[in-house]
Amino acid sequence: MPGLGEPIDPMAAFLLALAAALAMGFAIQRGGTCMVAAVDQLVRKKSATRLLALIECSLWTSGLGLGAISLGLHFTASPAYAPGLTTFFGGLLLGLGASVNGACVFGSVARIGSRDWNYLLALPGFFLGSLAHHHAVGAPAGAAMGTSASVWSLPLLVLLAGSLAYGATRAWCGRRTSGPLFDYRLATISIGFAFVVLAVMSGPWTYTEVFSRVAHGGAAPSILEAALLGALLAGAVIGGWNGAQGGGFRMTRALQCLVGGMLMGAGSSLIPGGNDNLILVGLPSFQSHAWLAILSMILAIAIWLKVGEFWRNLAAARELGRANSA
Repeated sequence: MPGLGEPIDPMAAFLLALAAALAMGFAIQRGGTCMVAAVDQLVRKKSATRLLALIECSLWTSGLGLGAISLGLHFTASPAYAPGLTTFFGGLLLGLGASVNGACVFGSVARIGSRDWNYLLALPGFFLGSLAHHHAVGAPAGAAMGTSASVWSLPLLVLLAGSLAYGATRAWCGRRTSGPLFDYRLATISIGFAFVVLAVMSGPWTYTEVFSRVAHGGAAPSILEAALLGALLAGAVIGGWNGAQGGGFRMTRALQCLVGGMLMGAGSSLIPGGNDNLILVGLPSFQSHAWLAILSMILAIAIWLKVGEFWRNLAAARELGRANSA
């Protein structure tokens, strides 16, 4: 068995990466890092349950990443970029695209696993949006100097201690006994665990990074990357099998997913970085471009929800007026 800091056997790393991708797909069906769902719950239901779970997932991802580095394992954090107007507009596009699509990039995988086939077009849409950015703007900005781990490790450990204390308090009070063992919070944190295992075993992999790399003239997807995407989708299908509603394939809805995917691809290239890396790594490591992008993304989603609510109320008022006049 290799010691700490020694290379991991390639076959073992491949199998562990596949298992992590499968577990991530399964966990996405029970939890999620989808900012659209979190903001929607906050705006409509005045509840921050999903947002808090997302923040905890982010903290655990970075904490485990630091632990992997301290053990001599290879963990490459999401690079930091200089923030600017392109970052802000990229976040707006990413949020708008996720709103139009109805889910973020991980949320789209969950919907596919639930047999909503319209979301199959969100994946090629992301690639087309990245390709459009490549032809219109060029390659994404180069990475700037990242924040030193020593700067943010202490506050991160304090926050992780708070997360542990919260989980222990919930267990002690018996609140989880009335609900499922693998609840939304634990499932969302599990996504972070799987993300770190994937990063250690196969590099910082997400399917959006692969699509973006290819669209901007990079190397074609490797067999490993194709297998990881297959395992991710398989995990989502397994996790969503019992509760799958389907929904059929509707051309207008599928085109909406395609357009939403294109907007997300273009926005991710402008930032640069997808919402998964921004949330899981960028926020807790205090990368300024990640904070700016996520805040502008939240702004776009909130505006979209409020505009939609306005039009629904207006339509309901018109229907009521017609009924009264009749």
